[in-house]
Amino acid sequence: MSHFQASRHIDRTSSRMKAETRESTSAEVREEIEAERRVVEVRTAKLRQQRLARESAGS
Repeated sequence: MSHFQASRHIDRTSSRMKAETRESTSAEVREEIEAERRVVEVRTAKLRQQRLARESAGS
């Protein structure tokens, strides 16, 4: 009987550890995606600014 209780405890602990790992990995991926998104937004703003400057100089 004690074997089954220990087994359930290990399964529960294992499941909890897997969930925590999954959550931390998901958070890391979200942070990485957000960082890349910010880089793209900055680059887009620079290019837009250059284009507007070029268009206003050409007008």
